[in-house]
Amino acid sequence: MNDFLLGDAPLSLHHLTVLDATPLELIEIAGTLRCDHVCLFTHVPEEGRQMFPSVGRAEIPVVRETLHRAGVSLCNIEFFPIDGKPDYPAFEEALAVGQALGATKATVHVHGLDDDEAVRWLRDFCDRAAPFGIVPGLEPNAFSAVRSVAHAAEIIRRVERENLAMVCDALHLVRSGGTFEDVAAASDLIGYFQICDGPLEIADGDRWHEAIFERGIPGNGAFPLRDALPLLQPGTVIDVEVPQKAARKAGVSGLERARRAVDATRSILASLDRKDAAR
Repeated sequence: MNDFLLGDAPLSLHHLTVLDATPLELIEIAGTLRCDHVCLFTHVPEEGRQMFPSVGRAEIPVVRETLHRAGVSLCNIEFFPIDGKPDYPAFEEALAVGQALGATKATVHVHGLDDDEAVRWLRDFCDRAAPFGIVPGLEPNAFSAVRSVAHAAEIIRRVERENLAMVCDALHLVRSGGTFEDVAAASDLIGYFQICDGPLEIADGDRWHEAIFERGIPGNGAFPLRDALPLLQPGTVIDVEVPQKAARKAGVSGLERARRAVDATRSILASLDRKDAAR
């Protein structure tokens, strides 16, 4: 285990955890729960705009004020599809919004490209993101061309840009057949770790619903969180990404749903510190 306290790891509240909340409501919830950061959407492709609430240039003043009042900062912005047909004006507008709000990271997915093409386009995106002070994070996931942590690490090392990291999502780590050894091998590249839980196996037809609408509370499933988390580098942001559609339909408030996920995350991190201290 790394010689740092996991209980002190910075926590970010991902908007997917309470997708029914507005960006301002999300920030207020994060402040109430004493999270350090939030994740907001500043770029959403046309087909997803009804699903993911996003922040644009017009909202910058009120979002900035709400962040300040809540004592929360913006960590990562979502999401930027790298598919060989970049909408650079929209990308740069979203990066500018993120920069104005203090974002330091941006999540990117690769679609429909082979490895050589992915490397070329990621280099270009990194170079365009650099003036905004934002580090792109390549997220491997089952719905993209880069599906595993090991594959993402190989791509990132080939890109050879200092402003490129990896987003390791516990869900996609498990669903791609990855292990905590994969996390260990790529820990120097992981800029933030998205935490959730679930069963080790799930029907293929249920994976999209799980990813977007219904993930498990950390500690309530079978994911190897207690093996993977201690392998992260000091200061790695833990991004709480736990959508709970069933609880929402049952009338559980956004604040309470977020509280359940954040409290469970803190409990796991603290238990790992206690376990290490007992050795």
